[in-house]
Amino acid sequence: MLDLAMRTRLAILSGGLEDAPEVRQRLRPQVLRTLVDERLQMQEAVRLDISVTESQIDEAVQRIAQQNRLDRQAFMGVLQRNGILPTVLREQIRAGLTWQLVINARLRPSIDITDEEIDAVVERIRAESGGLEYRVSEIFLAVDNVLQEDEVAATAQRLVDQLRGGANFAALARQFSQSATASVGGDLGWIRDGQLAEELSQVLKQMRPGHISRPVQTFGGVYLLWLQDQRQRSLGDPLISLKQVIFPLPPEATEDQQRAIVAQAEAARARINSCPVADQISQQFGAAGTRDLEGRRLSELPVEMGNLVSTLPIGQPSEPLRIRDAAVLLVVCARDEGDVDREAILNSLVNERLSLLARRYLRDLRRAANVDLRV
Repeated sequence: MLDLAMRTRLAILSGGLEDAPEVRQRLRPQVLRTLVDERLQMQEAVRLDISVTESQIDEAVQRIAQQNRLDRQAFMGVLQRNGILPTVLREQIRAGLTWQLVINARLRPSIDITDEEIDAVVERIRAESGGLEYRVSEIFLAVDNVLQEDEVAATAQRLVDQLRGGANFAALARQFSQSATASVGGDLGWIRDGQLAEELSQVLKQMRPGHISRPVQTFGGVYLLWLQDQRQRSLGDPLISLKQVIFPLPPEATEDQQRAIVAQAEAARARINSCPVADQISQQFGAAGTRDLEGRRLSELPVEMGNLVSTLPIGQPSEPLRIRDAAVLLVVCARDEGDVDREAILNSLVNERLSLLARRYLRDLRRAANVDLRV
C-alpha cells in the first residue's frame, strides 16, 4: 500500500499534475500495473544474475535533478516536501536500468539487421525526399489479452485528459509507457511520413504541432502521440563554404548611386567563375573586399541566403543580394551534400525490433506469473 501511494505521488509530481484525491484515484490503476511489471522484471534480473550499481543509480538521479534545473540536494528536498521517500525514486530507476540490461543481454544478440534491410530504407528515404518529417513522442500501453482492453483504454483516456490539461508528456512517459523509449521520455526524434504503423501514421497526418492525439488502438496496445514539430524532409543538411564579395551601399547614397554600385556588382558577377578568381575580381570592380564563410550548414544560413546558394553551382556567383548596407555576391566554394546516415538507420531498425521483442518478453513474464495484490 505504501509503495502504491508513494509512486502515485511521484507520478503526480513528475507529471506536473494537481495532487487531488480524484487525480490519485485515476492514476492508481496504471501505477499499480507499472509496479507489478517492475517486480516481474526485477525477478527476471535476479534469475539471470543481472544488476546495476549504486553509482549508476546516483548518476541517473543527478541527471534527473539537472533536467529539473536543481542540484541533487535541492531535488531531494522537493521529493521530501511532497511526501516522497528518496528510496522510491531510486527503486524506480533501479528497475528501469536493470530491465535495459536484461533486454540487452537476452534480446540484443538475437537481432541481426542485414545490409539489404538498410538499403531498402535508404532507397525509400531517397524516393520520398521532400516529404514531411515529424518530431514525435509516444506513450505505449500494452494489451496482453482481450480482457484488458477496456481497462487499458480507460487508462489511456485518463492520461490524455491529464496531458491536455497541461501535464508533462515526457514525465508521464517515463512513469507509464511500456515502450523502449520510456527512458527518454517517449522521444522518437524526427521520423518520416509512413515510418510508423499505418493507424498511427493516419492519426499523425491529421495533427498539428503541439497537439496530443486521442488514444490509438493498435495490435498489441494503445498509443498516445505528441506531435512536437514538423518540417520538410531532405536527404541531408549540406555543409557549404561560401565567399562573399561585398559592395557597400552607403546610407547617404542616392538611388542612382546605389543602382550604379549594383551594376558594378553585376559586372563583377559576369567575370567570376571560382572562389580564387572572386578575390581578384573584387579589387578590379571596386568591392570593399571578400569574406569567407567556412563550413556552414545550409540550415544555419539566413533563409534568403540559403535559398540562393542551395542549388548554386560551385564557383558560380549569385545575383546581388542586399544584406544590410551592401550588395553581396555569394560564391559557393565547396559543398558537401551529405547522404542518408546508414548508422542512424541501423540503430533505428535495431531499436524498433528490440522494443517489439521486449514487449513480448514482458508479456510472457506476466502470463507465467502468479501475482498476489494486497492494496
